[in-house]
Amino acid sequence: MRRLMIAGSALLTLAGAPAFAAPSADASMAADQAHADRDFARLSKDGQKALANIILAQQALASNQNGQAQSLINEAEARLEKAAKDNRAFIKAEDAMQPVPSHGAPKRLAVSGVPLHWLPVGGEYAVTDTLAPAQQTALANANQHMKTGETKLVNQDLQVVGTKVQYVVALAPLEMISGDVHRASVFMDGGDTKSAGDALQNAVDSILFVSGDVVAVTHPTTAKRHKMANSPS
Repeated sequence: MRRLMIAGSALLTLAGAPAFAAPSADASMAADQAHADRDFARLSKDGQKALANIILAQQALASNQNGQAQSLINEAEARLEKAAKDNRAFIKAEDAMQPVPSHGAPKRLAVSGVPLHWLPVGGEYAVTDTLAPAQQTALANANQHMKTGETKLVNQDLQVVGTKVQYVVALAPLEMISGDVHRASVFMDGGDTKSAGDALQNAVDSILFVSGDVVAVTHPTTAKRHKMANSPS
């Protein structure tokens, strides 16, 4: 099951399966490896909020709360504009990155070999070990604290987990999802809520899940709005 991690105001579940990681018996290793401050700092705050707004807009449309959906879409578009300038995005072709096995490739793929700006919009720690109830609770707490940026508590939680963790990052292709959100706004203006919902789903289906190492070794570059950002994809 694919899980979409939002380190901002919402934790979104799209499907579900734990990410893989090698086991370790050293409880302190989890905290040493996590470096929660560093991991959280790699994420785009505006990108996180934008994606949360996209999901909330989908929920609002499903509940026929069209006015609320329009506001959320407008905010998501504004957040993406800001995120394009926050120096968290990096340029890479999608097929140059390996998705984590537990999530697989996105439902909607970018054009092969085309470099895009990838915006880190969420992160979560995961393990493959079978955990005792107390460890499961600690891992859930770590991810909850990661959402709110309480990184000291994250490290404390991971010490209780007591096994090596993998940091999984959700990446959004900035050009693609910016275009999706813009189209959703246009469709809403025209009263076409179904097409607006489809555009938002395209954005969600574009999320790529990778190991945090991919983000760690990539030199950030200030993302600029691409010409294709507001064009159909």
